[in-house]
Amino acid sequence: MASKPQPNLSQQLRRAPTRYEPTLRIAVGGMAEVWRANALFDDGGEHPVAIKRVLPSIADPLFRTMFLDEARLGMLLRHPNIVRVYDARDINGTYIMVMELVDGESLRSLTRAAHNEKISMGVPLAVHIIHEVSMALAYAHRARDSGGRGLGIVHRDVSPQNVLLGANGTVKLTDFGLADATVHEHVRGDDMVGGKLGYLPPEVIRRETSDHRADLFALGAVFWEMLAGRSLFIETSDRDTIRAIARCEVPALAGSMPGGEEADAIVRKLVTKNPDDRLNDAALLASQLRQVVARNNWDVGSRDVAEAVLQHRAEKSRRTQAPPVTALLAEELAKFAEATADTPFDMGAMPLDPSRF
Repeated sequence: MASKPQPNLSQQLRRAPTRYEPTLRIAVGGMAEVWRANALFDDGGEHPVAIKRVLPSIADPLFRTMFLDEARLGMLLRHPNIVRVYDARDINGTYIMVMELVDGESLRSLTRAAHNEKISMGVPLAVHIIHEVSMALAYAHRARDSGGRGLGIVHRDVSPQNVLLGANGTVKLTDFGLADATVHEHVRGDDMVGGKLGYLPPEVIRRETSDHRADLFALGAVFWEMLAGRSLFIETSDRDTIRAIARCEVPALAGSMPGGEEADAIVRKLVTKNPDDRLNDAALLASQLRQVVARNNWDVGSRDVAEAVLQHRAEKSRRTQAPPVTALLAEELAKFAEATADTPFDMGAMPLDPSRF
């Protein structure tokens, strides 16, 4: 007789009172920390999760509002290439967010290792990873609320730090803490610059109005970086980085590696000085990347991501002589984008047990 299928975590969180048992602090910053934890259910079941917590000493109302905005938006987004937010809660004045735990590494960790060796990650693997992120962006950019109204989402912080690669081969976009969305309480002004400097498009540097095409520019810069083995625009000083972005010169990839010509052509559709010249649809980008894979008959997918993650972990372990720690959001999920909350909202029904901290 077949066993009864077990409910997934989101189903469990809807049906059962839950408490959380933190097991390991993964990272801590100036305003927040990230814990690995177990969600414990009344029937004895448990599930690993990640918990982001605003440090109890932080009273900045803008930070808290943006944190609540991130939680609200995260609970609306349901896509296999986006890190899930399951629950959020105010526990005795301390805000927490319960998220999907990604057992893996950030893309930044892998690209940094490649930079150190001055090597490319290879076109097939890079194309696959960028395809998966483009699917996440296509979903986010087109997301609608229950009434069918567009959410107007722009991620605003697409970067290697915010792409997580799972040991099981998954690719997930994370950290919508700087995102624009119509459901937000805090509205970012056009003159407010957010995101990592080396991935901002020229229109943002010029303090001009920008939209979802800023995400596609950033993704193009990430794509080039994965292939070239170095950052496209990041220089030794912020001033020089800004000048490099303003020039928006993209060294050719064609001829430098197998498949480089097609990769170069796609990068040049994304990394443009004028947003009107830019490929403006993440779904179309995903389609073009699939065509590149098909034309070259590449057999690339989650297996290759998992292999890259495990190989990277093994190399880190050999260097440090210590077992690798689960790399949840150690890079960037540890760092909330600054947050605010003029009015509280219903953030779920499962409180974190304060005695566990």
